[in-house]
Amino acid sequence: MTSDHHQPHFQWSFLHPRYWGLWLGLLFALFLAFWPSRLRDRFAAWLGRSVGRRSRGARFRARVNLKTCFPDWDEQTVEQTLDRMFERAAQVMLSTGTLAVRSPRYLERRIKLRGEEHLQPLLDAGKPVVLMVPHSWAIEFPGVLIASRGHRWTTMMNPNPNPMLDWMMLLGRNRFQGKMYTRKHGIKAMLAALRDGHTAYYLPDQDHGMAKSEYVPFFATYKATLPGLGRMIEATGAVVVPLFATYNPETGLYEGHIRPAMLDLPSGDPAVDARRMNEELEAMIAPHPEQYMWILKILRSRPEGEIDPYTLAKRAQS
Repeated sequence: MTSDHHQPHFQWSFLHPRYWGLWLGLLFALFLAFWPSRLRDRFAAWLGRSVGRRSRGARFRARVNLKTCFPDWDEQTVEQTLDRMFERAAQVMLSTGTLAVRSPRYLERRIKLRGEEHLQPLLDAGKPVVLMVPHSWAIEFPGVLIASRGHRWTTMMNPNPNPMLDWMMLLGRNRFQGKMYTRKHGIKAMLAALRDGHTAYYLPDQDHGMAKSEYVPFFATYKATLPGLGRMIEATGAVVVPLFATYNPETGLYEGHIRPAMLDLPSGDPAVDARRMNEELEAMIAPHPEQYMWILKILRSRPEGEIDPYTLAKRAQS
């Protein structure tokens, strides 16, 4: 019987030799979950910095994004931010096994919610909540902590075409009470879960093209931004609460920085709603730019006749 949400399961075919490399990777990730965090972080920082300097495509995209969004930064600031970003990426990636195997008590010690007073009263009151969470490297950690406390959650995701990788990715992410949906299920399925008491994890910063988006300011440039939050609020009566996830290697803590609820949505104007979303993104990202996934092509879509910054940068190199 087909599940009403995305719920990949273990398959006996995963024991085929073609998956043995993935099994070794999974075992290594679970092994690292029990390493002392400082030892793991030192290794991960070296690995991330080394890989980041060799990953030409990812570093190129991130550099273009930073230079476009922060044109007043000098080259040294950009490159230092890129190095720290790749360090944080590796530190988080090498610790994701903790979400699958460490106890809820351990998660409470290592994951902290800053500004929880903006969220907990809404959850206690049973109010539908949409957590607006941009793409940072530690994005999964606050959500798993909230789920471990007994709050059911839901989100939209793109399934991995490799069935074993798809199953592995959800070992920690969906360990507690969660419902994941894909484009196959549609946004209405997630809205139904939201009305049913699930807290939604909404990722607002993906580029879905100009046709569905509003073209509004984002830092020093413009970005194609979906104005979907207003419609979600109208359909469910939910409250939108911005949250930004970070990892602090100095303390070994994963932190969810929670901002006050966006009570001015919807405004009745999609462009105004989209700009408000980007204002919140700027307020969350600016204090911690190295935590954000600048490797994404978040500035790809431009108005007809305008060349995207990635193409312009490539032309300037040639």
